[in-house]
Amino acid sequence: MSVKNIEETRKQGIKILMILGVVGIVVFFGYGPLFDLVGGGIPGRVLGATFGSIFAILMTMFLLNKQTEIEQQSKKSERVFDEKVQLYKTILESAKNMLKDNQLDSKEMLALPFSLIQMQMVGGDEAIKVYTALFEKINDIYEADKNNEVVEIPESQADEVFSLLSRFSVQCRVDLGISDSAIDETIFARAIKALKKSNDAVKGRRDTSKYTFNGKAYAKGKLVHAVVQDFVAQNPKTTFDALKKAFPNEWQADNPNQRNRAVFVSLSDAEQRYKDTGYKRHFLKEGETIQLLDEIIAVSNQWGIGNIGNFVDGANQSHNSKIFK
Repeated sequence: MSVKNIEETRKQGIKILMILGVVGIVVFFGYGPLFDLVGGGIPGRVLGATFGSIFAILMTMFLLNKQTEIEQQSKKSERVFDEKVQLYKTILESAKNMLKDNQLDSKEMLALPFSLIQMQMVGGDEAIKVYTALFEKINDIYEADKNNEVVEIPESQADEVFSLLSRFSVQCRVDLGISDSAIDETIFARAIKALKKSNDAVKGRRDTSKYTFNGKAYAKGKLVHAVVQDFVAQNPKTTFDALKKAFPNEWQADNPNQRNRAVFVSLSDAEQRYKDTGYKRHFLKEGETIQLLDEIIAVSNQWGIGNIGNFVDGANQSHNSKIFK
């Protein structure tokens, strides 16, 4: 329901109320003399019934108008509520994706300002204030590393991001009318402590080991890229099919039955996947793609504790790569 329709309904109600007031004043001052003039009896009863009917009609019109106004306001509130719920869910889902891989990429950063703009449209003032603080913190983390398109969230700042995100969710709770006030600080502190404990437990199981290859230390993804790039440099006439045999897809899988995994794909395939999903799953920056005899390829950057061992073992056994942990 548009604001214009609600305003028109409100104006109509005011007009009816004014007419009702005028009629009331007229009757108050003029009913007695008029009743005396007609002399009572049947004409008096008709006169009384007429004025009563006028009052009843005007009052009914006013009440119906007020009911319409309330219904319009209710529909408007329901629609705004639904918009807020959807927006807040989208923001929290985006935050989950950011914190899940502990990385910030350009696509995620570009989405943040639009979320803030949407917040300004339907969000409450306090919710906007807290989200702005979260936005500024994430932006500061990303801006601190100007050399990489994908930036790791430092462990020293991850807790603060979680805290701001938690405060935002609490303010959403208030803004949606689930609670009249923000969560008690004691409860909030306990929740933050539980989140930190959970996050620390995950960190304790996260493998951040570096691997040495050709005298240099690499993180998992960069290691794979360096090994493949070195192999191609040593074998400049390598074709796409030959490189597939040298670095089979199975080396990138977390388990033997996993499909749709590959150490590398053609550049066109990697770019299409980025276009379809919005996430860079391969090394695509200038200088990171690798030219083969018949194809340009992009190496996967999806490496973790579950699959890096397959690649290291395979490269050491098949190519004597001498990779050390």
